[in-house]
Amino acid sequence: MRTVGSVGHETVKLIRRAAVDLISEHGFEAMSLRQLAEKVGLNASSLYNHIGSKQDLLNGLLQAVMEDLLEAVETQVLSQPTPLAQFQAFVRLHIQFHIDRKNDVRIATTELRSLTPENYRRIVKLRNRYEATLSLILKHGRARRVFRVADTKVTALALIPMLTGVSQWYRPDGRSSREELIARYLDLCLAMVRASTKRPIQLGSLADLTDERNARTANFGARPRRSSKLA
Repeated sequence: MRTVGSVGHETVKLIRRAAVDLISEHGFEAMSLRQLAEKVGLNASSLYNHIGSKQDLLNGLLQAVMEDLLEAVETQVLSQPTPLAQFQAFVRLHIQFHIDRKNDVRIATTELRSLTPENYRRIVKLRNRYEATLSLILKHGRARRVFRVADTKVTALALIPMLTGVSQWYRPDGRSSREELIARYLDLCLAMVRASTKRPIQLGSLADLTDERNARTANFGARPRRSSKLA
C-alpha cells in the first residue's frame, strides 16, 4: 500500500529524470514542456502541479546535483583521517560521480547560463563550497608537508576540470576499467600536488604550525651577536 504523497513524489522523480535526459540531448532552451510531458505520460498542463515552472525545474535539477555531491564529500571524503586519504577519496569520488551521473553533471556545467541571476548565484555558491573543500584539503596537507603546492586554490581549480573531463570520453567498454582509470588519475593527481610518501609531521593545530614556521623564518641564518665590550 502506498503512503500518502508517495505517488506525487515518484512522479516528480520521473519528471526530473526525463528532464535531465531531454536537456542533455537537446539543451534547456530547446526542450519544451510538451516534450517532457509526453516522455513521462502526462498532460502538459499537469506538469505545473509538480514543477512550478521550467526555470524552477532547472534550478531544482542543478541544486540536487550539487547537494548530492556535497553530501557525498561529507560522508566519503571528510570522514577520512588524513589529508592524503581525503585527497585520494576526493579524486575517486569526483570521477565515480561524474561517470555515474554523466547527464546530471553535463547540464550542471552547460546550463548555468540558463538560470536566472538569483538562481545562478545560489548554484555557484554550492559549486564554490565544493571547490573550497578541495582547496582546504590541499592546505591542510601542505601544512603537514604531505603536499608541495604553491597556491592551493589555483591547484584545486586546475584539478577539478581535469577530473570532470573524464565524463566526456570515458566508456565502460573502453580499454581501461573504471578502477584502472581511477588508479591512473590518482597517480597523475598525486604527482601534480607532489605528494610525499613519508610519514606526515604531527601537529597540534594549524595555528601551532604557523607560529613555529614564523619563528623558524625569523631565526633562519641569524648569527650570534658579538659583544661590543672589549675582553
